[in-house]
Amino acid sequence: MGNPQAIDKSYYKKMLSNQRFGLIMILATLLVMGATAYLLFDYQRTNREALARAQGLDLARLLGGMQWQELAPRRGSQGVLELLRRGQGNPDFAYGALVDTSGRIVVEVTRPGVIVPVARLGDEPATWLGQRLVDQANGAARFIESHAPVFDDSRHAGFVRLGYHQPRIAPAYADMPFMASLLLPIFLLAPLFYFLLRREFQPLRQLSNRLDKIADDTGPQAVELQPSQALSDFMQQFSNYIEATQARIENLNRERDELEMSGKLLTYRSNRIDSILQNFPDAILVIDEAGEINYANGKIERLLGISADDIIGKKTHEWCQDPKLLPLLTFSDVKSGLQANQDTIELRLDDHSEKTLQFSVYPLFAPAADSQILGRLVVIRDVSETHLMRQRQNEFVSHVSHELKTPLNVLAMYSESLLGDSADDPAYRTEAVNVIHDEVERLSTLINNLLAINQYELGGVVAQRNHVRMHEFLEDVFNNVTQSRADKRLEFELDIPREMSMVYIDKDLFRIAVNNLLTNAIKYSEPGGKVSMSASETEDSIEISVTDEGYGIARQDQKQIFNKFFRASDDKIRKQAGHGLGLSLARQIVLMHHGDLSFTSELGRGSCFTIRLEKVSTQILDAAS
Repeated sequence: MGNPQAIDKSYYKKMLSNQRFGLIMILATLLVMGATAYLLFDYQRTNREALARAQGLDLARLLGGMQWQELAPRRGSQGVLELLRRGQGNPDFAYGALVDTSGRIVVEVTRPGVIVPVARLGDEPATWLGQRLVDQANGAARFIESHAPVFDDSRHAGFVRLGYHQPRIAPAYADMPFMASLLLPIFLLAPLFYFLLRREFQPLRQLSNRLDKIADDTGPQAVELQPSQALSDFMQQFSNYIEATQARIENLNRERDELEMSGKLLTYRSNRIDSILQNFPDAILVIDEAGEINYANGKIERLLGISADDIIGKKTHEWCQDPKLLPLLTFSDVKSGLQANQDTIELRLDDHSEKTLQFSVYPLFAPAADSQILGRLVVIRDVSETHLMRQRQNEFVSHVSHELKTPLNVLAMYSESLLGDSADDPAYRTEAVNVIHDEVERLSTLINNLLAINQYELGGVVAQRNHVRMHEFLEDVFNNVTQSRADKRLEFELDIPREMSMVYIDKDLFRIAVNNLLTNAIKYSEPGGKVSMSASETEDSIEISVTDEGYGIARQDQKQIFNKFFRASDDKIRKQAGHGLGLSLARQIVLMHHGDLSFTSELGRGSCFTIRLEKVSTQILDAAS
């Protein structure tokens, strides 16, 4: 058996729970009755206020149409206003007054306890006729006042003022029987509705009591319910609805989880694709079938100078005005399969820029229909280096052809002459042999340079380093070059310290580098100029300088002077035989020896190229060997 005190508390709790619905019904009924009474009283107040406004304004207009002498009573007679007060059937009427233009009251009639408020009217004729709210002097009441002008013949003499109490929400004793007859049915219907609900919910209360008893007792008991047929049908339908709702909720939760997973997967894939496209080395545009930009990666701003945010969502013609590029990016009939092949053009967007861009357009087909084009993919690539390299290669082929053709022509001419009668002249034979020797040496130098650069780029050059005495090495290179160029009528100067440290270098490769610097200095100098080579040594390095007083290098060409195949655009330099490989090869050889090749130059005043070799590098190489 359970605890008696606990049973009593449970019993009272159940009793309170059973009566809670009845209390709620009573409170709801009272609230409905109160709201109904309030709405009725408010309706009455609204009607009284509307009546006071309409009646007051009509009477003010009527009295305003009378003459001042008619409204002002004579001595010993009742005035029009007094007659109006006595015959007034509206209980809200408060006062009537006749005032002059200064606001002074000439005649007044009031209900008991009412004082006419002092409120002057305006001087503008537009404000003479109308209504307003005025307060009594002590603030005890508020009036709805209607006013109209009064004339003495044609002269404005004053105003007539009629005031009505502003109605308030308050019960009228005369309306109490009607109010009771209206609220009584509402009060009586509430208990009837309550008892009907109690009868319908009686089986549910029995079920609750049985469940509570089962929870309190030690063993289970059978639960018998005898609901009405309507309630039984309702309970069955409600149970079926709950089961269907629960199944639907489970399906919706499962679909929601699948959608969330799909959304996360799509977001991951989208972010991954966007990351790939953003890190793509070329600029990318995606143009839909309507001609609008759907996507642009960050490389667009670097290549075109336009931010991706500024062009997304815009038509092509809104941001591109180039007449050569616009037809490639604009396509009007993509659905029919026109222009389905790849189109590629190369152009400069600015005539003053050296940047060359390649625009490649690829069709984007629908996944389910290969014949339907949804848009275009535009890949923009900076091919300035490739274009420049191609241009330099073309120039290189032209220069090499010229360099090969000229000595070959000379060799052919002298070889033919030696086969003829000129071979009998000893002086001519000597001249021919010298010329043939020079041209063969010229061809050999060109071919050696080409082979050296090709081997260096392919990684086939292996430096064969040995200890070399710099004084003897530089003096030998200088003498060989200057003696073969004696006909240039230049002044040559050699300034090399006799005591210099030995260096660990590839003698043959380094000879090519120094020889190219000296050859260029002589080639690009005017007759009468000076070409000098000097060397100096510090504790850390050895520096070799080749200086000339020749044409010099223009500032815009100095950044490209070490590029392969590059030759300055100056006419004086173009007239000289050359192929743009000497300085590039010299720099590569110096870098192979862990050195540095730098220069200073001024157009029209000459140039100075300096090779700097670190002593530490040669010592390390020596130890490694």
